[in-house]
Amino acid sequence: MRSLFILIVVFVCIQCTTDHHEIYFDPIQPTVPVTGLQNPVNFQVLRAPDNSSHVDFSGHSKSDFIALVAEDGKHITAGVLQYFHEDCLPARFLCFYPKADRLTNGIAYFVSDGSSDIIYAPVAYAGTIENPNPDFGFHFQHKMSRIQLSVRIPEQTEEAGLKVLSAGIFSYDKLSLELDGQRAGELLPEKDAVKTLFPGRLDNGMIPGNVTLTRDPANLGTVYVFPGEDLKLLLQIEGKKGTFTSELQLAAPQAGQTYRADLVYDPANEMFSASLNDWVQGASFEAQL
Repeated sequence: MRSLFILIVVFVCIQCTTDHHEIYFDPIQPTVPVTGLQNPVNFQVLRAPDNSSHVDFSGHSKSDFIALVAEDGKHITAGVLQYFHEDCLPARFLCFYPKADRLTNGIAYFVSDGSSDIIYAPVAYAGTIENPNPDFGFHFQHKMSRIQLSVRIPEQTEEAGLKVLSAGIFSYDKLSLELDGQRAGELLPEKDAVKTLFPGRLDNGMIPGNVTLTRDPANLGTVYVFPGEDLKLLLQIEGKKGTFTSELQLAAPQAGQTYRADLVYDPANEMFSASLNDWVQGASFEAQL
């Protein structure tokens, strides 16, 4: 009789464990839609503490997992399967790119060299074990401005035998991104950040050099810059009389926009001009040396 009682107790315990396992390990949908991406990249993902009454990432010193974006840039899949909490607590996630150089007190810190965008998706609510959110997904915001540099001489102008040895834009070298609180999503220069000359980079990552000026625009590469402030461009030119440096000013670009900075050298007047054209809106901002 005692043996039968022990067997019954063991069976009940196993059944309870099975029920608990099924409730606790109810997976969150691993693949969800995303919007706002220009190019697919893989994101750092933070999961907010389930037992917190508000979103708080201050305890994170690294990401919880990596999310993989589909080639079409329309879906994102968790690199590690996530589960709902058994006590019907909410599951909330946040994404950003690239990997932070430092993550502390709910702030992601980045060292910038002008070669990468900073992308952020506000906290997305996955729901609870009893009420999964059918609209769970991420909407990404591009926090930097993308500037494509090109150079040419005017039409009907004889080629002057000039070469652009290098071209770049001054922008901040250290940036911080607020992840939670009232300033969530705000990108700012760090207190000790300095404006550094970032060279244009081609799609393969190379820095172009010795670009000859012709009537056809020559690609000087792309630079990602901190938005909302006027820009200073710097060009190093090689001509018949030697090498000289030219500076140009451009009006402030906006976050999430891609611009074409069209640099034009007028040999007749020995001067450069530049226009910053929003590829989407077509707005033009003029600058002249």
